[in-house]
Amino acid sequence: MIYLTVTKDQHGAGIQQIPVEDILYMQFDNRLLISVQTEAAQYFTVGNLRFWEAAFEKAGLNFLRLDRGVLVNLNKVQMVDPTYKIAYFGTHTNSKRCTMSTSGYKLIREKMSLEFSQKSLPIT
Repeated sequence: MIYLTVTKDQHGAGIQQIPVEDILYMQFDNRLLISVQTEAAQYFTVGNLRFWEAAFEKAGLNFLRLDRGVLVNLNKVQMVDPTYKIAYFGTHTNSKRCTMSTSGYKLIREKMSLEFSQKSLPIT
């Protein structure tokens, strides 16, 4: 299992490690911090999304850049709203979610269609 070192707040308090597989998405916040969202809580780490995107790809993890500032764990996406370009991490629209660009929507649609076809599930 791969872990990511994070903090509980933006000022560096509460250093801990969380399993990367628990990450729903990571979002750059226009400072030096990246917000790391799990089902249980929001954490913070440093760096840039390009670094984490490359690291996760090299580790064989299923993350995808959906926007300039959003990196999503595709294994956690449950629904996608094509009108508003929102990825949901639960089966209801009140679940945790993140936004994406139009090009990010096209990427996730292609990627998820490929995964559905490999599993022989219907594509919606």
